[in-house]
Amino acid sequence: MEKKLEIASKANLVKIGLGFFIILCIVVVLARYLINDEFRNMVDTKILKKEIMENTSNIIEINSDGNPAIYAYDKYITVFTKNKLNFYNQDANLVGELDINITTPFITSNGKYLALAEKAGNKLHLISDTGMKWEKEVDGEIYRVSINKNGYVSVLLKNATYKSIVVVYDINGTELFKTYLATSYAICSEISENNKYLAIGQIDYSGTLVKSVVKLIEIDAVKEHKENSIVYTYESESSKILNNIKFNTKNEVICMFDSYIQKVTALSDERLYDINKDDIFIDINLVSDIVIVEKETSGLFSYQYQINIKNTVGKSDNLYILNNDVPKRLKVTPNLICMNLANEVRVINASGWLLKRYTTKSEIQDIVVSDSIMGIVYNNKIEVINL
Repeated sequence: MEKKLEIASKANLVKIGLGFFIILCIVVVLARYLINDEFRNMVDTKILKKEIMENTSNIIEINSDGNPAIYAYDKYITVFTKNKLNFYNQDANLVGELDINITTPFITSNGKYLALAEKAGNKLHLISDTGMKWEKEVDGEIYRVSINKNGYVSVLLKNATYKSIVVVYDINGTELFKTYLATSYAICSEISENNKYLAIGQIDYSGTLVKSVVKLIEIDAVKEHKENSIVYTYESESSKILNNIKFNTKNEVICMFDSYIQKVTALSDERLYDINKDDIFIDINLVSDIVIVEKETSGLFSYQYQINIKNTVGKSDNLYILNNDVPKRLKVTPNLICMNLANEVRVINASGWLLKRYTTKSEIQDIVVSDSIMGIVYNNKIEVINL
């Protein structure tokens, strides 16, 4: 009996020792992956298969003579041409199509919903998966559309009477309310993730100085015809121009002006970032982060570049080191950052981790990307990359 207990005890010690050894190996490999660029590139390419070359993925053939509008949303690459919207999956197979009578499309999406409108027209469509959720004709000319992850839509219109009209629809296409602007132009609008607030970014040119204003409106208060539906108004510093607004996951409005970024809530506002001359690209479309491509001096007439991923909800910031690589263009989804580096495309997440690296010797016409799929657009094809 004692001999059996001794054998069992030795076996347990071996198991514990083996467990510690495995943990140690994982820690060593992870540390080397983080600090050794050559080792990390080998792991990304050979083991994790993050490296992709042209013509090694599925391809959608296109005819550029038809001037197709190409867009990525949810798990699909969409191609709109000749009044038809085609849906392709990650295998580049046609999985759906819709007939939509629009000449010049304005397309935007969030999560599983895609809004398609007639630019400078009055037709508006909401699509879920590959089917039409609702469609309607609006009273005015559409010049901007936004949509939240729940399928609520806000539309900016203009007509002969008002400088701007803001219309809000719920997921079923029911009009919740309209807001009319007589003296200022609405340049952007967003609906919060909890469907509670509408933020409207406005510019007023009527005075001697240009004014940018962000108004935060409680949607239920407007629906119930309450007098105080505007819960907060933020007016920019003198002559500063508003470029974009976005809600984060705490339903706070991130407002990007030409020289700074401000956070606006129902109770207060707070300066998040002052834009400087070394900032090459700035984007606020990550769901809870600001993306800043910045230049860092590394020596006489020599510069290195990095992406600063600055969190807006109190979590830690992250960095992605570019070294001497400078993106030609940046595209940002709610959770991913896509960089066009001429003959190379890189996709990283909000933590600064590389997800995909695509290389080519051909000229890239465009890149379309969602949180789960990317299309590399050439003159006669789209190469589909699953993310």
